Amino acid sequence: MKAKWLLSAVLLCSMGFAGCAPKVDQTSAPAPANPAAEPGQTSSGGDAGEFKIGLAISLSGGTAKFGEAVKRAATMAVEEFNEAGGANGQKAKLIVYDDEAKPEKSVEIVQRLINQDKVVAFIGPANSGNGKAHIKYPQEAGVPEVIPVATGTGITSQYADQEKNYIFRVAPYDRGQVETMLKFIVEEKKYAKIGLLHDTTGYGQGGKADVEDVLKTKYNMQLTATESFQVNDTSMESQLTKMREANVDVVIFYGLAPEAAQYLKSREKLNYFPVTVASWAMGDPTVKELVGDLVNKDVYMVQSFTVDQSPEATAFHEKVKAKFGDDIFPIASAQGYDCANLILEAVKKAGADPKAIRDAIENMDGFQGITAIHAKPFTKENHEALNSDNMFLATYKDGLIVKP
Repeated sequence: MKAKWLLSAVLLCSMGFAGCAPKVDQTSAPAPANPAAEPGQTSSGGDAGEFKIGLAISLSGGTAKFGEAVKRAATMAVEEFNEAGGANGQKAKLIVYDDEAKPEKSVEIVQRLINQDKVVAFIGPANSGNGKAHIKYPQEAGVPEVIPVATGTGITSQYADQEKNYIFRVAPYDRGQVETMLKFIVEEKKYAKIGLLHDTTGYGQGGKADVEDVLKTKYNMQLTATESFQVNDTSMESQLTKMREANVDVVIFYGLAPEAAQYLKSREKLNYFPVTVASWAMGDPTVKELVGDLVNKDVYMVQSFTVDQSPEATAFHEKVKAKFGDDIFPIASAQGYDCANLILEAVKKAGADPKAIRDAIENMDGFQGITAIHAKPFTKENHEALNSDNMFLATYKDGLIVKP
């Protein structure tokens, strides 16, 4: 009797678990070993009437706002593409994974997108360290990647000497940002005493190397003062005091949003407001959330997009707000939208074969982007859509990033 009761209980529990389990799309690639650990996945599977585009980006961690803005914009681009009829009888499906801003996670999900989900191309990442960790996989597999955020200088050129380079970027890469900053500082404003304040991560160290090299090779100049800070530092008063003592005309700031906010707070405490020219990270909405009106005082940052740069930019910004309630990071939204549309336009021109998509992206002409991207964004030698020719400096006005 006891054995029968136990068998019935086991069968009942098994039925209960089966009824609560997620339904599996039998046409999809084999599921990961622990699908519950992948909160970023939004869709999978497919059939002959669709092709799949991947998105491998941070939706958690320190760059989550970048990733969320890109995800929203890419989703919108795919929906618009499908509503317009797709291409060659096929619709697009977007598959999204969260890389958690971790290189090892980025490697895992990029391999999954390529080998299991069979994407024809993918967008990502937000972090340069993640990009450097995983780009060999799309290159070896012959699957194009279009980068919407990660700005590390050498990422797209790593395979430039190969017959076909599969890595493209629609983000203001670091050296191009530095060239844009120094063009403003040296050529336009004629500042001679330049200070640099950078974080000690790979991001800040790379920025330091680029600033020093461009200053030396292009302008035959050196920095007047160089100071650094750690991630999570809560004061930069000592570094700014040294900048003031060195009589610097302008401070180049190279760091991410939390530390950028601490820098602006330290300026306020010291009542010392040097002109500040920063990388695009200063435009992270987190900065304004943390310091409010302090962003309005002589702060400039590199951008590829502002909501006032053109009627099309304004319309795009309003469309994002109408669909999602807000535009949490306008430049990241715009760059994500352009990345998705480059892939979708390539599919229209060349079909859904990854190698043909790569060729179509590289030879794209007549592209109408939302950022400052050119109509012909790439060449065989250059896979940077944004460079010092079309990046520009923007500033805050009443808390909104606009052209000066």
